[in-house]
Amino acid sequence: MMTRKPARVLLLKDARQKLAGPPPAPVSQRRLIDFIPMRLTALSLLGVAAIYVGVIPSPHLNATRVMADAAGIIDFSTTGSVTPDAEPIQAKFSICTSAKRVNCVVDGDTFWYAGVKYRISDINTPEIGQPACERERQLGRQAQVALLQTLNGSGLTLEQQENRDTDKYGRKLRVVMQDGQSIGDIMIAQGLAHRWQGHKLNWCG
Repeated sequence: MMTRKPARVLLLKDARQKLAGPPPAPVSQRRLIDFIPMRLTALSLLGVAAIYVGVIPSPHLNATRVMADAAGIIDFSTTGSVTPDAEPIQAKFSICTSAKRVNCVVDGDTFWYAGVKYRISDINTPEIGQPACERERQLGRQAQVALLQTLNGSGLTLEQQENRDTDKYGRKLRVVMQDGQSIGDIMIAQGLAHRWQGHKLNWCG
């Protein structure tokens, strides 16, 4: 003879099942991002705020980061991260002398390539058009020739290393690399450029 459980026991069991919710879905049906722990951490370095995503090591790490990017968790416009794609430079350059400019050098940090104007974003070179002194004009000419010779070399690429694509004058902001090294570093070592710090430095002192 079967003994029926009291109604109170049945109600209590039913309530517990409702509170527990439905059984978990198989791992194959769960979102990858649900079971790979992630965290957002705000950092401040030299007064610049940055946000990064920390992901616990996993064989699905790359897939997880792609999902996070697609969800907008990683905001590259605020982190300063830039697409690392490099564009090769393949052209014959000359000094800019005419109104029509395709592949030519304006000065030590500005040039035209394929009809587009570029500003080398990691350096500043002496002015040629409106120099503050004769020394700056002479150095500006030397920097112009140095850039011309470099651009007519080999192993050159353009890399975007700033959040901005262009400056206020509409010039593309790029770093020129040669065989993995910034040509700006070479020009600085030659005394033909300053590291760009957001403002021009004095060439006449």
